[in-house]
Amino acid sequence: MKFNKNCVAGIASLFISVTALAQDTQSGKLSPYVFPEFVTGTVLQKGGASLEASLNYNTITEEMMFEKDGQKLVLDQGNIIDTIYLNKRKFIPARQVFFEKITNTLTALFVQHRGKAIKSNFKSNNENQAASMNAKKAEAPTVDKYALLLPDGYVMQTDDKYWLQKGMEFIPLTSLKKIIDQFAGKEAQIENFVKDNNISLNKAGDLIKLIEFCNK
Repeated sequence: MKFNKNCVAGIASLFISVTALAQDTQSGKLSPYVFPEFVTGTVLQKGGASLEASLNYNTITEEMMFEKDGQKLVLDQGNIIDTIYLNKRKFIPARQVFFEKITNTLTALFVQHRGKAIKSNFKSNNENQAASMNAKKAEAPTVDKYALLLPDGYVMQTDDKYWLQKGMEFIPLTSLKKIIDQFAGKEAQIENFVKDNNISLNKAGDLIKLIEFCNK
């Protein structure tokens, strides 16, 4: 269902229904969602109107989800959403998905939450060999990408991607050079900061420290 740009519609007009969703309520499993449960969030529209809804972000499908009356719905991003606030965290529509803003800096750092469900592998070598021989005899559980929890035998593998927003452009942070290129005149300071603080570009905490330093 698409939003009518000429009026402020109800919350149901912002979402597309997803059918046949499994309801897995068991505990102790990992979730493909950013939050362990759906939380009350605020959807701010570009025209200034805002709506409250029970929301969560699915890292497998990279969709903002809405829950109402036991149904999970997908946020129709369209061109009307400005910002979504969830538990004091800020998400914006970008590149057909949603990015989370993780620094309050002029040149801001964003994370694109991504993940996939993979079979867990915590058995010994002998157990793995036996399991491999009998693999064809047992059918693996089906992974419902919209369920709040994964089935037994699966864990989440994170594959987050980081971006810098400079003006209206998003720059993928694939290397230190990509960062240095955005802060002309600070090449030596940035390189020294990375070396002195053992900064890893694969760790969100380290990236936040680095981008905050670069913006000073």
